Amino acid sequence: MMLFTREELERECRPLSSRALEASREGRLDQLRFLLGRMSSGHMELYLGYLHWIVRILGKIQCDLGDGFLEYLLAKVAEFLVAPYVAWALEGDEKRTISSLVSLWVSQAGRIEPIGETHNEVAFRACPCGSGGRLILESWYERDPTRYARTARGEPVFCRLCEHLQAALNRGVGHTFWSVVPEVSRTGFCRMSFLKQAQRGKRLYTEGESYRLTTPRCRQALRLLDRGVLEIEGLLEDQHHEWRPLHDFLCLWVAGMFSVVYREKGPACVGELVRATYAPLFESAYVLHTLVDERTVFSDLVRNWYYHQASFEVVEEEDRFVFVLDPCGSGGRLWRGQMGPPGFFRYGEGLLCHIAETSEFTFQRAPFPIYCTHCAVTNKEQLLGRPWTFLVDGSAMAEPSSPCKQYLYKKGAARRAPESLLQQVGLDAARPLRKEYLL
Repeated sequence: MMLFTREELERECRPLSSRALEASREGRLDQLRFLLGRMSSGHMELYLGYLHWIVRILGKIQCDLGDGFLEYLLAKVAEFLVAPYVAWALEGDEKRTISSLVSLWVSQAGRIEPIGETHNEVAFRACPCGSGGRLILESWYERDPTRYARTARGEPVFCRLCEHLQAALNRGVGHTFWSVVPEVSRTGFCRMSFLKQAQRGKRLYTEGESYRLTTPRCRQALRLLDRGVLEIEGLLEDQHHEWRPLHDFLCLWVAGMFSVVYREKGPACVGELVRATYAPLFESAYVLHTLVDERTVFSDLVRNWYYHQASFEVVEEEDRFVFVLDPCGSGGRLWRGQMGPPGFFRYGEGLLCHIAETSEFTFQRAPFPIYCTHCAVTNKEQLLGRPWTFLVDGSAMAEPSSPCKQYLYKKGAARRAPESLLQQVGLDAARPLRKEYLL
C-alpha cells in the first residue's frame, strides 16, 4: 500500500530548515517558532547516540584489553583528531583554531559562554559541559560502571580523552595553548582557555563575534524574533549543517578507535566491539518503530538523515521506502574523503584503515571501510527478529563514488528480505518479528 502521493512524498522529504524558511517568508510566525524548536534539537538523538557509543567503546576496551591499551589508544586517536587544529595554530591562525574547537561544544547537550578575552588569553565556560559533564551529572558512571568506565586513576573515561586531546594539541604546537579545567564548585562545569602566542596582545573577537560563536543559530533566531526582528533567513538556511563539525569529529573518533583496535588486535576484536557497544544502543530505534505510525517513522528517518549530513533521494515502493544516499553522511562521506577539514582525513592515509578480511561485519566485502561495520551489525540484528527500521544494502556502495542504499520497510510488509541482504550477514532466512515488538 502506498502511503504518499508523489507531491506528498516530495513535501515530506524537505528538511526542517526549508519549511522554516517558507514559514518565515510567508509570515507564519507561530509555525516558525515551532519549527525552530524542532530544529534546535534535530540532531540530539544522533549526538547522544555518538556520545554514549564512544563511552561504551572505551569501557569495553578497558574491560577487555586493560588500562594500558586504553591509554595507548586514547593518545593515538587524540593525535589523529587534533591534526587540523595543530596545523592552523602553527600557521599562526589562532582565531580559526579557537573558533573551530569551541564550535565542537556549541551543539552538545549543554551550553558554552564566553568569559572574556585579555591580551594573552581567550576564555569560555562550559555550563555544563554537554558531553563529559553531562555524563557525570546524569550519573552514568555510577549507574552502569562496566559500560561507563573510569580510568585506573578514577577519572571518567570521556574526560580522560579530553585531557588527551589537550595534550596532543599542546604537544603539536610546542607550548600550552589549550586547557580545560573542571570547576571545583560546580560538578560538570569547566573553564576552557586558550593562550595566545602569534596573536598575543591583539584582540581576536568582538562582543558580537563571541556571542555568535557560542550561541546556536536557532537560539539566535528566536531572540531576534522576540525583539521583532524578522530578517533571520541566514540563520535558517541549511541549519542541519550547523553541527557538522561536531558530527564529523565524533564519526572520526569512532573510525580512529576502530582502526587502532584493528591494527593491534585484529578484525574479530573490532567485530565484537561493534556488536557489544552499538547494537544495544539501537534498541531505542526499534521501540520507536513499534510505538508510532508509519508516516511518523518515515518522517523521523528523513529528519535523521538530514542531520546525519546525508544527501539523498527517496522512492516509495509497495512494501518499503528506498533511500538513495549519495553519499551517506557518515561512512559515505568519510570514504569519499569529505569528512572534517579538507585534506586531513582519508582512508589509507595515516590512522584510518580498511578491513582486509571478509566477514559478516563487512557485508562479505574486502577491503571494507572500517567505520561502516556498524551497519552490517544492525542489519543482522533486524533480520534476526527486530523491526526493520532500516536495512542497508551492503553491496550498493562498492566503491566511494557509488551511492549507498537503505530500505525502510512498512509495518505491514512481509518479512521477506532479498537473498543478497541475508547472504551479506551470513544468514539464509529472516526470522519473524519478536513478540516484544508486537502491539
